[in-house]
Parts: sequence; C-alpha cells; structure tokens
Amino acid sequence: MIGRAAIGLALALALVGRANAQQAQVTTAPAPGQAAQPAPAANAQPAAPPSTPAPLLPAGVVPSRLTLSVSGSPADATFLDTQIRDALDRQIRPTLRPGASIGYGPIVPWPLVPLAAGGLAAVNVTVTIGGGESATVTGVTTVDISNTVVQSAAPSVLFLSDDPEHIATEGLIFAGSVDASRQARLYYYHDDIGLPRDIDVVLTATAHARVHVIQSEARPDLDVMSVGHTVSRDLLLYQLQNEGIVVDVAPGEPVVLRHDLLLAGELVAGAIDLHVLFGGPLKVSVIATPAGGNPLAYLAGPRMSLDGHNRHGTFDLDGFGVIKAAYTIGGPDAAVKYGVRSVSPRNVDTADPGRDYGDYGVVHRIVFDMVNPTDASHPVYLYEKPLGGPVRSTFVVDGQLKELGCARVAQPYWLMTYLVPPHTTGQSTTLTMTDGGSNYPLEFGMTESLPLPNTPPPNAVDGCSARPTPVPTAVATAPPTVPGSY
Repeated sequence: MIGRAAIGLALALALVGRANAQQAQVTTAPAPGQAAQPAPAANAQPAAPPSTPAPLLPAGVVPSRLTLSVSGSPADATFLDTQIRDALDRQIRPTLRPGASIGYGPIVPWPLVPLAAGGLAAVNVTVTIGGGESATVTGVTTVDISNTVVQSAAPSVLFLSDDPEHIATEGLIFAGSVDASRQARLYYYHDDIGLPRDIDVVLTATAHARVHVIQSEARPDLDVMSVGHTVSRDLLLYQLQNEGIVVDVAPGEPVVLRHDLLLAGELVAGAIDLHVLFGGPLKVSVIATPAGGNPLAYLAGPRMSLDGHNRHGTFDLDGFGVIKAAYTIGGPDAAVKYGVRSVSPRNVDTADPGRDYGDYGVVHRIVFDMVNPTDASHPVYLYEKPLGGPVRSTFVVDGQLKELGCARVAQPYWLMTYLVPPHTTGQSTTLTMTDGGSNYPLEFGMTESLPLPNTPPPNAVDGCSARPTPVPTAVATAPPTVPGSY
C-alpha cells in the first residue's frame, strides 16, 4: 500500500509541475513597450531568418561604343547634336525595361563643330537609364562619327500618310515599299484622340539594305501650324546641305527612325527622304501603339481604317513642282500659283481615290527670269499672296533661308528685293514646301509695286488669329519703307 501511495504522489506532483510550466509559458509578461506575443505551438519550428530581396533587373543597357554615319557639306553642329542623341535612342530603346527612360548628360568634347564631308570624329556621352521597378544604370558611350560622301538624289515618289488624320486606335497607319530604282519621300501628319499613344516610323527589309535618310520632324504639339512649318523649314535646310544619316537595315532587325509619345490633341508630323544605296527593297511603316507598346507587333497589319477625306496615297513626283515664269521691267506683274487643286501630284494607283490637294510633302522649285530692257536700274520685289486662308511659309531664295509669319488675307507680302541693272537679264530660284496645317493655294510673284513689308502680328485683324471687330475703326498708317536690297 505504501509503495502505491508513494508512486501516486510522485505522479501527481509531476503532472502539477508540467501544468505550472505550461501556464508560466503562456502568461509571461512582455518587455516594457512591447506587445504580448502568443506562445508558439508545441511542435512549432524555429523562425527562419529574414530573406534577402531579389536584386532589381537593370533598367536597360548602355552600349560602350556605337558608330554613326552622317552626310552633309558640311554636317553642322546642331544637326550632329540631334543625330548623336537619335542614334543612342535607336540603340538603347529596345533594351529598356517597362517604365524606364533615357537621360543624357554632357557630350564631350563640347561645343560640337561642323564635320566636313569625309571627316571623322568621336565624342563621349554620359547616359543614365532609370525608372520603373528597375535598377538605374549609368555609363559612358563613345560615338564614332564619320561623314560619308553621298550624292544627293531627289525623290521620285511621295508617300502621303494623313489618313486617318485623327488617330483613335492602334495599328498600322501606312506602309510603302522603296528600292534602289526609285527614291521616295514619306510625309506623315497625324494627331491623337483619347488615350496617349506612341507614333513610330519603322524601316524593315527582307534582304540587307543600306539607305541614305534625310529626315525632318517636329515634336508633338497642339499648335498644328507650328508643327507643319518646322517640318517644311528643316527639310529644306537639310536638303540644302544634303544632311542625313546612312543606315544599314538587316532582315529581322527593324530600324525605328522616329518614336514619339502623343497626348490627347497633340499633332506629330515629319518628312523623310529615303535613298536606297544598295540592297533592299525596304518597307517604311507608320504605326500607332498604346503608350509604351511594341510597334513591331503591328507591322503585318491590318491597315487602320481610313477616315474618308482621302489624303493618302503614292504620288508621282517626277517633274512635278518645277515652275518657271519670266518678268520684264515695265511689263505686267509675273505670278505663279502652287497648291492648286486642279494641278496636284498624280496618284500612281489609278484605282485609289487618295489625293494630295495642297501639294503637302512636295518641294516646289520656282524660277523667274528677269529682263530689264530699259536704260536705268529698277528694283523688283519678290512676294507671296495667300489665296486659301491662313498660311505660313519657308522659302530658300538663291540659297538664302527666308521665313514669313502667318497671314490669311489675300494681299502681297514682301520677301526679297532685286536691283536689276539696265539692259541685263537675271534669274531668281526659290525652293519652297507647303506647310502642314496651312491653307492653299498661294500666289508667288514679281512686281515693281512695293508689297506690304511684313506679315501681320498675332491677333491682328488681318492676322491668323484675328479677333472680331464689332465696329470698323479708322487707323492712321504711315507708308511702308522700301525693304533693303539683296
């Protein structure tokens, strides 16, 4: 009996001790300022140490070196600056992670200097890629630049991409084929409706090709006339110097010539001359994608629906835009017109209803022969006269750039003065290109009557943003002075 009692007592004490131990574990007080934590389960494993976060992927790749082939007689410093950054964009953009963007630091050496035909140069550019959920990357790229001698060649066809003008969806807007047998110019003009979208101009090839590209562009803007004017002015300047780039296009390796983000209502426009030096053919495509999208996914079409205004097509430029006239001192004024609906480029596809009324994308070459049969010198004035509404103009007159402000009233505005000696003949040659956003036709002529010396300022009654005048008001005006001679 005693042995059993002793055994029972020992067992009872052991059970009580175990219960006390469990209760002490549950009710242990937390340290000051610390919340009480529940007791771990009897079979709980020890807590694992905190894990190290996975490293972020690089935001993109900064190349250590790239080559850039330009043309120009010479290639000027401003042009080189633009082409260096564009070449870096073409190389880096395909490597960007979602949400990443590119920033450029200084170009060294600076300032850039014009590069003569056949010349070589090298610059270093600091590049930073960051943004999104990626690791920022910084590096320095050496850009080796060569100025390649390329013969200038006028395009024989015009690709017009202005249909649809207002982009409300994504897809292939336009596509055209270029080969060594015919040079081509692409002129595109589009604005965005609704959500932000990217616009890309892409070159592709089924066989290796080398192409000379002369490209003018204007950044997206709400001011349509400013965008159109910039494109025309810059293309004329680049053609004057034959400034462009030489690009190799390989099968399966598209080249994005233009990439821009458009916000609602913004317009983008550009003109690109394509001269295939060898190989090809090439396909040039204009593509709209969602912001940050991949344009290559839309290369195979289908083409976006047209909007019905029929401003699209492939047009024959051979011989078109060459205008000649003669002016004789003492005779009637000599005037020509361009951008006339009845005289517009021929669509090479006779079944296509597309038309280029206004000659958008066309460079006109206007030549006046001047004859002075008299015994005295006479001033002769070159002028423009709007006939279709608001217009801005760029002219290269005998190699000199002349820009006129916006005008809308059908009255002559002075451009240049010639002093023609007695019993002599002379010639005036003008290059001009119609501006996207401007209205045509336009009269261009020679006269001995002094035109208005300047286009009107913005918001003037006869200007482009005229405010209505409820009551006519008499204004005293001084007679215009004779512009300086050239």
